[in-house]
Amino acid sequence: MSNLKAQLRSKKLMFAMILFLASIVFVATGQADFGQWSEFVKWVFGIYAAGNVGEHVSNKGINLGE
Repeated sequence: MSNLKAQLRSKKLMFAMILFLASIVFVATGQADFGQWSEFVKWVFGIYAAGNVGEHVSNKGINLGE
């Protein structure tokens, strides 16, 4: 449970959720269609996932050849 709380305090996750909610508002107000929304969400969470992987790799380090 503490791991979930730590993830919810993540700045990256919070920013991704704000962008996700903003994208929903854009669709609801007619400023974007579903295609634009899906592309935006795909990029936002793809960048979030890549950032998460990069952070974990940099924290643990990579030992090549061992």
